[in-house]
Amino acid sequence: MSKGTGPLSKLYNITISTIDKIVPNAVQPLWQSPAGPRTVFFWAPAFKWSLVLAGLSDTLNRPAANISVNQCATLALTGLIWSRYSVVITPKNYNLLAVNIAVFIIQGYLVGKHLRWRSENSRNAVFNHSNYSIKSEDDW
Repeated sequence: MSKGTGPLSKLYNITISTIDKIVPNAVQPLWQSPAGPRTVFFWAPAFKWSLVLAGLSDTLNRPAANISVNQCATLALTGLIWSRYSVVITPKNYNLLAVNIAVFIIQGYLVGKHLRWRSENSRNAVFNHSNYSIKSEDDW
């Protein structure tokens, strides 16, 4: 239960008290767990699984040329950092560990997919230096 006195804390406490009465006995160990649905330790990783789904969608649908290396590398790095954090905190949050490992693997794969594409297509690249007014023979 929340110890806050604000309106959202009161709404949360009323909601949890109401749900407490209808949770079946079989689900009580999960419900009462320190990282269970009554805490942010459950809901933050639950919503973070949407990043995993988005990454899976990118692996299937996004062409390698359209993958942002900076974005994917940053997400992979945060997945790695938060994986470490999830086993250091109390209570240990294995759901957070699982989602962050999945984010790291998928985003790392996307970085590799783009870098492999970049390596294979580097000979065919056309560099347009629009900031410079250097004209080639064909432009005259």
